Amino acid sequence: MPIVVRLLSLFVPLLLLLVSGCSGGEPRRGHLVVGVTSDLRVGVDVLRLHVIRKVNGAVVRDEELFSDGASPFQIPLEIGFSDLEDGDDVDVEIEAFGGTSLPLVVRTAGSTIRAGRTLLLRVDLAAACAGSMAPSCEAPQTCTGGVCGASYVNPAMLEDYNAGWSKGKADICKPNDGPPTLLVGKGQADYLPTSDYDLAQIEAGPQGGHHIWIALRMKNLRQSGSITTLTGHVDELDLDINPFTVIFTFDPDEGGFCKLYGLRFQIDGGTDIEQLLGKTLLVKASVKDKDGDVGTAERWVKLSSDIL
Repeated sequence: MPIVVRLLSLFVPLLLLLVSGCSGGEPRRGHLVVGVTSDLRVGVDVLRLHVIRKVNGAVVRDEELFSDGASPFQIPLEIGFSDLEDGDDVDVEIEAFGGTSLPLVVRTAGSTIRAGRTLLLRVDLAAACAGSMAPSCEAPQTCTGGVCGASYVNPAMLEDYNAGWSKGKADICKPNDGPPTLLVGKGQADYLPTSDYDLAQIEAGPQGGHHIWIALRMKNLRQSGSITTLTGHVDELDLDINPFTVIFTFDPDEGGFCKLYGLRFQIDGGTDIEQLLGKTLLVKASVKDKDGDVGTAERWVKLSSDIL
């Protein structure tokens, strides 16, 4: 029942206080709240939810929620797992239905109970996961934000539950399941992973400068409005490369990550390009989003000895 779901979420913090306040040592039980958000409209796009809750693989609750009736469900929605043993695995499967018997979106998610804590597991029912254009994800992966990602989230990556968790717009690149992550790669038309001291081909630019192509992969930073900055240093010449700063929108990538490619990082500036051929360059990247969160990363590259 929808009322039961909402009441359960209200009682979770109280239950935690009661359990943790008992004498006899450290608390042995914990709680988890699945926080459901969506850019689909309840009563228009989504008319019914089928929600299955499991603990250690066993179904503990199977319910249908309807958008009409005396107590229709609303999104954001809280689905609670209360007063469970430390180490218990919890899973939820949500099927969202429109006007047909086939689910519009299927979303799975899971984590593990931690004693003395009430964890928040964020789950999105994204429009990008609905319809014929949505990817087909094989278990244990699930569709999130239009790409396939892991359904299980390590509890160490989860935040503590708070009543205002649903405030603010959901962001495909920022599921808040851990700290900001940033990786430096290469690529003009896509993100390609690199290792330290991989070759970076120098190319002549259209306006007379020379550049290498940089690509980035990140998670838990805003998709749009984030400030991306590249800097560099050449040890052999004790030379700092002029900073390169842009505000570009990241594209969704696999595994819940987002990517930005085709960053034309000019390396010569006021330096003769001939001096840079074959040198090693430390590329440093930072992405700062509108929330003030920052991800940083660096990568050594070996500049090519020729110019394309």
